[in-house]
Amino acid sequence: MININKFISIRKKLGLSQTELCNGICTQSTLSKFENNGHIPSLKILNSLCDRMNINVADIMDVDSNKKTSHKLFEADFAVIQLDFPKVAQILGSINKKELVRQEDTLHYYYLRGLIALELDHSETDALYYFNSILDVKLSKQNKIYYLLALKGCSRVYDLQHDVYKARHYYDIILNSISNVDLEDEDSLLQFLSILCNGGEFYGRNKDYQQSDKLLKMGYDLCKKRHVIYFAARILYQLAQNNIAEDGTQEETTQYLNDAAAFARLNNNRVLLEKISSLN
Repeated sequence: MININKFISIRKKLGLSQTELCNGICTQSTLSKFENNGHIPSLKILNSLCDRMNINVADIMDVDSNKKTSHKLFEADFAVIQLDFPKVAQILGSINKKELVRQEDTLHYYYLRGLIALELDHSETDALYYFNSILDVKLSKQNKIYYLLALKGCSRVYDLQHDVYKARHYYDIILNSISNVDLEDEDSLLQFLSILCNGGEFYGRNKDYQQSDKLLKMGYDLCKKRHVIYFAARILYQLAQNNIAEDGTQEETTQYLNDAAAFARLNNNRVLLEKISSLN
């Protein structure tokens, strides 16, 4: 929640009266109701007030509140890995949009909403709205991982529409922008792996096995290096499909599938286990 006392303290330290702070942004009555009675104004007004004090809205949020929202979004990411989109929708439904004060959380929320629109609601128009909402944000390229995820989402929409030319266009942009992504935290690492995994699957479906294998092996090497297993099953499964299509050895295909099944069991990914069983 918003720490109103912290907001007031910052205003007073800057020597700003209520009249000076709200001039041209809102009425003094609106600011007074916020500071004295806890009536929180619209996010647009609150952002403008904070901008005038040279702070972000996140700076006046209780740390626990920020962490709680970020944790929910992170939990939704794991549901995406397991292809459990009803659970993603349930988690997002528990998030109050007013809690999305950090730009990173807002971009994250839009990305997950786009996935739900695409994979659960089957509304490609709504999905494009959410993904383009990320691309339209002026600072999205500074949060590069979400910029790439939005491109990936747009590619997925056109892939489902069987418009390979447009789908490839977005992934070609990704390939040209994939370097120098900050992977310091686990969430960014998972999102980056999802880009590599989905890219490998896309190029594999479109018989560009060289590009597919390149992205998949990059992802698998990153899984080994950073000791994460969340996308390993899907990566190995796609490598097995590529190996079959390229007339690779039965031994190598079997190894890919066995390893994919082992990781899928660890991740409790029943959807993928069924696919592996069918391919076997």
